[in-house]
Amino acid sequence: MAITACTSIPKTERPNIPLETAATQIVPAFEIEKDWWQSFQSVQLNQMIEVAQKQNPDLRIAGERVRQAELQMRIAGASLFPSFTINGSTGSGRSRFDGGEWDTSESSRVGLGASYEVDLWGRVSAGVSGARAGYASRQFDEAAAQLSVSGAVASAWFQWLTLQQRIASAEENIRIAERIAQIVQVRYDNGAASAADVSRQRTNLLSQQSALLPLQLQARQTRAALALLLGESPLEFDISAQERLLDLALPEVGDGIPADLLTRRPDLASVEAQLQAADADVAAARAALLPGVQLSASAARSSAALLSLSPPTDSLSWSLGLAQTLFNGGRLRNQVKLSESQRVALVEQYRKAILTALQETADAFDRRTVSAEQEGRQREILAEAERTLRLVETRYREGTDDLMSLLEAQRTVFQARDQLAQQRRDRLDATVDLYLALGGGWK
Repeated sequence: MAITACTSIPKTERPNIPLETAATQIVPAFEIEKDWWQSFQSVQLNQMIEVAQKQNPDLRIAGERVRQAELQMRIAGASLFPSFTINGSTGSGRSRFDGGEWDTSESSRVGLGASYEVDLWGRVSAGVSGARAGYASRQFDEAAAQLSVSGAVASAWFQWLTLQQRIASAEENIRIAERIAQIVQVRYDNGAASAADVSRQRTNLLSQQSALLPLQLQARQTRAALALLLGESPLEFDISAQERLLDLALPEVGDGIPADLLTRRPDLASVEAQLQAADADVAAARAALLPGVQLSASAARSSAALLSLSPPTDSLSWSLGLAQTLFNGGRLRNQVKLSESQRVALVEQYRKAILTALQETADAFDRRTVSAEQEGRQREILAEAERTLRLVETRYREGTDDLMSLLEAQRTVFQARDQLAQQRRDRLDATVDLYLALGGGWK
């Protein structure tokens, strides 16, 4: 037992990856609220994420896996304690020799046994350490799943609001096309426009009406995806837009990659815990090469009577067993090599996860900056396009401009409005991706 107490699993070292690069600015840690989605100031989004945290099927599955890992840890921990058994029996039998008289025998017995594996080489404790690390990994997986689901709900909600904005813009475009069609028709009736002009504008109107249909389909599909994330039936799920896309707040997050990125992402913590479990597996496999020591003891009382322990016969025994495998075809040694190879693979997996985290964070910062600039430019484009449409429409009424110029001005306004909604969604999604890349508010 003293030797067992000295046995320990070496501390897992992280891969040596320099964070400092020429293109990335490493900054001290900055705080992110645990409920980071509230920074968008969307009441409906807050309500949906709260529902998803309770009802999402993936999160419920992750919760059960955590519970299973906890039970596995308890099962492994039970190996550190001795096991006790109690048994009792009673019965009778008849026998005869060479066709002679039958002899009847009776017996009763009750016994208590105990056994304990002396963990001299740390095999059992390594198994417990591995199960403990597996439990921690499942907990980190659950935190990562919660972060992922929250981000998915936010992105789906932004997508749905974007589609509502695009549908409203498409309906406004249809109204503009209808108004222009009436103007063209009046000019045609007065002989100031040709039949071709009327046909062109009707074609434009039909095109705008046709463009509305796929947007409505995408909205229904996005609503069904939201229902699945919230753990509700898509057939019964309904939602109304009480908010507008352009009214959502755009939170500011500090620039640069935080120096403690590796400790603030649950997915990295999960891989590190898996590496700790692999260290324990290697230690257990190596310990299995050494002799096993088993200590056992028993106490019993018996008698030659049925359903009675009188007159009793008491017995006590103990034993210390030592077992060493002499030959098994190299199974144990190959198991050691297998465990070591699995650990090397996990080290590389951990290294890859760190590099991926750095890439995701840098990309998210860049995307947020670019999307903000693009939205600003798109607002200017829309303002100029609307001004051009007003001027061209006035000139067309006065007969100083042709219909093709008016159609082109309409098309430019329609595209600019639709593009602005998509640019705002890209900017919101970039902020969500940045929160996810930084690990959210997970501690």
